[in-house]
This record gives sequence, structure tokens and C-alpha cells, in this order.
Amino acid sequence: MLSIASHALARAGRATWTWGLVALLALIAAVSRADDIPPPAGPAAEPSALVLPTVAFRGDGAGTELYDALHASPLLAHLSKEAPGSPIQLLIYHTVRPAHMDAKNFFSGLAAVGTLGLSPVVMSGEHSMHYELYVNGQQVLRREYTANLSRKEYLNSKAADATHGLGSDGEVWAKSTVDLFLKDLAHDAAVRAMNDEYQLYFGNAVSGAAPPAVPAQH
Repeated sequence: MLSIASHALARAGRATWTWGLVALLALIAAVSRADDIPPPAGPAAEPSALVLPTVAFRGDGAGTELYDALHASPLLAHLSKEAPGSPIQLLIYHTVRPAHMDAKNFFSGLAAVGTLGLSPVVMSGEHSMHYELYVNGQQVLRREYTANLSRKEYLNSKAADATHGLGSDGEVWAKSTVDLFLKDLAHDAAVRAMNDEYQLYFGNAVSGAAPPAVPAQH
């Protein structure tokens, strides 16, 4: 009886040892697999900051008003009014498509001409700011931002319009298009490819390409 009990205890001991060994091996395998698992992916890397080389600036009256805001951006830190020979040129201009003229204000304005010499006429239209980027005369990027604006005009006014046809509210709107353009410019694949190729072959060299003409206002 004692011999049977001893054998039973021995078998139990071997079973316990075997299961312990199996559990240890399973733990080692789990740790090994965990080491092979790559860490969670972090946030996607932001595209490298884009800084364009020397860019010649051209614009009409409204476009020229945006020069300082554009030049303040690191993206266009090399924007210049004094680099007409640069192969890269930025053209900015304003256009307006009149929508209608308020007849009531128009006729009341005509009466005012004969009395006070003033003719306030409420005019509205579709105003657009155009941004065009050229490389050696070839257009690489074109953006147009549009808003419907109303303003008062004085038919017999001899004073120059300091807002270049935009009006005070239009000036605020035009300046707001700068940030829109800079964002579009920074994320445009064609502009990035152009910049990479330009830096690879030319660095900071410039050529004598003639700037595009500013479209005439109608």
C-alpha cells in the first residue's frame, strides 16, 4: 500500500512539474511575441516646410496691397518686387463683375448731383482676387477667390479710389484671401515638385524670363 502511494505521489509530482514547465514555456513565447509587435504608429509626419526661392511679384493696385502680408509668410520670404528676372513669378490682380445697380439710389443720386454735387449709388458685384504662379512663363498654379460685395460710389467724385474698387469691406475680404492662398500654395503637389526640381538644378540662380503682363481692368 505504501509503495502504491509513493508511486502516486511521484506521478503527481511529475505532472505538476510538467504543467509548470509548459506554463513557463508559454509565458516565454508570449513575451517573445510581444517583443516582435511594433509600437503603435504615431501621428503622420507633417510635410516638410516649403520655402520657395526668389519669386518676382507683380500685381495691380489691389494685388500690390497684399504684398506685405504675403512677404511676411516664411513660404514667400523671398518674394520681391525687385527681382523681375526671376524664373518664378507671382501675379495677383482683382476683377469685378457688376451684378446690378439699385435704381432708387441711382435716381436719388442723380438729383443729388444737381444740388449737393454728390451722387451716392449703391453698387454690388462679384469681386475676385486672382493668384497665378508662373515658372519660365508657364502657369503652375492658379487660384481665384470670389465674394459678392456692395459699396457706394459717387458718380462725380474726382478723388482717386484708395481701395482700388473694393470698398472698405472689400479690402478686409481681399486681405483674408492671403491666408487661403498660402494654404493652397503650401499643399499643392505641382508647386512642391517644381520647388524640388528648381533647388536640385538651379539653387538660387535666376534667369531673365520676362514677367507675365497684368490683365487690363474692364
